[in-house]
Amino acid sequence: MNRRIATVSLAFVLVLAGCTAPMLYQKDSSQDGELKLPGDWSGFDWMDKNLREGQAGDDMRYRNATAGQQAAFVPKKMNNSTLPENEHRRELIKYGRQLFADTANEIPNQTGTSRMSCANCHGGGSLPTANGMVGQDIKMIPLVGTAAGYPEWTGRTSRMRDMRQRIQGCFLRSMNTDPENIPEYDSREIQAMESYLVWLAKGTPVQKVPYWRHIRKPEGSEKMPIPNVNPVRGAKLYLENCASCHGKDGQGSKGQYPPLWGPDSYNDGAGMGRIYTASGFIREAMPYGSAHTVSDWRDVQDIAGFVNGHDRPHLDRQNKDWSADGPPDEAVYYKRVQDRFGYNMNPMRKKLLMAGIPVGTEPLNKGDIPKNTDKYRNALNETSINGTANASASGAIVNVFGGSNRDDQRAS
Repeated sequence: MNRRIATVSLAFVLVLAGCTAPMLYQKDSSQDGELKLPGDWSGFDWMDKNLREGQAGDDMRYRNATAGQQAAFVPKKMNNSTLPENEHRRELIKYGRQLFADTANEIPNQTGTSRMSCANCHGGGSLPTANGMVGQDIKMIPLVGTAAGYPEWTGRTSRMRDMRQRIQGCFLRSMNTDPENIPEYDSREIQAMESYLVWLAKGTPVQKVPYWRHIRKPEGSEKMPIPNVNPVRGAKLYLENCASCHGKDGQGSKGQYPPLWGPDSYNDGAGMGRIYTASGFIREAMPYGSAHTVSDWRDVQDIAGFVNGHDRPHLDRQNKDWSADGPPDEAVYYKRVQDRFGYNMNPMRKKLLMAGIPVGTEPLNKGDIPKNTDKYRNALNETSINGTANASASGAIVNVFGGSNRDDQRAS
C-alpha cells in the first residue's frame, strides 16, 4: 500500500558547503504530481544499516537508500483540493512555501547580508532540473516526512526542540542571522513555515521517520581521520568539479548559486561547517542534477576540507555547543576540536595557509595549488606556517567578518 507524504524541516542549511546547492532564489513554480512512498514504511527501521546496504538496499527506490540509486519522485500538488478550506490557513501555508523557496529575498531583514535560502540545501525552485516544491527534491536533502520526528533531542545544545525551534536554529546558523533579527517563535514567518511543513506532512504516520531524513555520511573505513583530510588536494578537486557554479572565489552567483564561504555564507556553527556532514552532502547531492559525479569518499572529504578551511562568520554562542561531551571530531571550526588534535587553528585552514592557498574570498587559480599535494595528507599539527600568515590573525576561531556579541537562547 502506497502512502502520500511530504514534509520539510529546515535542517542544515545548512547549510550547503561542499559544492552547495545551485538553487535559484526565485518563485517556487512547481505544481503537479503526487508523492508516494514504497509500501508501508517502518519508521526508524529505515535508518538501519541493513536496509541501506546489500540486497535490501538495492531493492529500494530512493537514491539515498544506497549510494547512486535514483528515485522515481513525483512531487505533491498545491492547489485548491489539497489546501485547507480555511482561508487564513491557506494563505499561511502558501506564504510559508515562498519563505522556504526564496528566504533571502522574502525576508531580507531576517537574513541580513546572507544570500542563503532554504532551497539551497533542500531543493525546489526554478531550475529546469528541480523536482517539486522546496523540500521535495529527492536529489537534494529531501525533507519529506521529517516533521514526524519533532520534538527531538539535539546533542548540540543538549535539549529537546520542536519544529519552530529547529527553524529558528537554521536562521541562526545556516542563514547567519543576527540573534536579535531571528523571527520570533510566534511570529507570522515562523508560523507560516511550520504550517507549510505540517501541510506537507498530511498523510504522514506520526513518528514514522523516513531514512532520507539524515543524508548518508562516511562510515567505518570510508571515514578519514580529520588530521588526514587533505584540503590542498581538495582545492584541485574543487576547481575541477565545483568552481563552474560556485566560482573560483567560492561566492557563487547572486540569485542563482550560493556562496560556500565568506561573509554571505553559513557561519562556523552551522552543520555544513562539519567535514563528514558536508562531504555527505557533496557526494549525495552535488553537482546539482548530477549527484555522485564525485563519489569517492576520500575526494568528497578533501573537497569538504577545502571549503571548510575558509573564513566565514563566527557564531558567538559556538563555545556553548556540545557542552557535555564536546564537539565531534568533524567540527573543525571549534576550538575544542582544534585543541584535541594539537592545532592552534582550524586544521584545514592551516594546511591551506601552508600551501599558499587563499582562505578568504580571493579567487583560487590552478597555479596557487602545489603540484605535489601528498604531504598535506599528514597531520602537520607541529609544523609552522613559516610566515604565510600571522598566527594571531588566523586563530582557533575565525571571526574575520565580525558578528553580534549578543547571544540568543531561543534558537538551537
